[in-house]
Amino acid sequence: MATSWRGQQGPQLGTTDAERCYTESPDCFQDRRRKLSDLTWLPPRVGQSLLTLLEAHRYAIDLDVDPWGFCTRLSSLRQQGLNDTDVLWLVKAQLVEFAYDISLPGELTRQFRRSENLLFADSLCFVLTASGVEFTEAWLRCRQAVSPTPQVTFLESAAAAAASERTPRWDRDRQELSVGDAIVKRFKAPAANQETILAAFEEEDWPPRIDDPLSPSPEVEPKRRLHDTINSLNRNQKMQLLRFFGDGSGTGIRWEFMEESRDSGSANTLSPDPTKIPPPTRL
Repeated sequence: MATSWRGQQGPQLGTTDAERCYTESPDCFQDRRRKLSDLTWLPPRVGQSLLTLLEAHRYAIDLDVDPWGFCTRLSSLRQQGLNDTDVLWLVKAQLVEFAYDISLPGELTRQFRRSENLLFADSLCFVLTASGVEFTEAWLRCRQAVSPTPQVTFLESAAAAAASERTPRWDRDRQELSVGDAIVKRFKAPAANQETILAAFEEEDWPPRIDDPLSPSPEVEPKRRLHDTINSLNRNQKMQLLRFFGDGSGTGIRWEFMEESRDSGSANTLSPDPTKIPPPTRL
């Protein structure tokens, strides 16, 4: 998407008296060209936010487009744990530029407006400056140098973010099971046994297997009840992304992504154990 600017673009960052004092005064920073040899003091949340911005910058470079076409919204950086003080520091340190997205629905060209005033609005967007790119890459090198096994690299951070988005989530209040932004299942009526299992997975951060969390009942055989509940979990999924199945012992429940089930062939392999169920039928 193309980008353009409306109204007064405003002076470049770092030109107002306050910003000049902040970047040049010894009381604010030791040196305008900060030493990049030791950046271990940088809070991890800030480093992760800079990695997100660096990823966007590299996408723009790869496609040879205006970096503002891949700008990052404040809300995305909030998800990395960034707070208002962090944002102020990034701006005053001239590691990022900011502008406000004023695009209207249906516009083919993305519209931005710069301002001297930093307001924490939903439309606030950021890109890395040249100094920000240098700083972030230096921080990555520093982290790799001080860690026997690098804990944070560009590719590892991207992989970690992808893994986080792939973790299912059970929202008890909304009665929704989701993966990333995709709603897998939404309950419109109480389903105590299904909700108990989903809550147990959520509480344990979705391990591959959990013990049967359903409370014993003298009226229902435990294995049959678990089997029936697993069947119900696999039915009526809005998006068929998850498959639940028994662990073979009748006392536990497992889950996997549907494509993993197809790749491994487990969806086509049936077991006589009542808790081993076939993949759900599309309804």
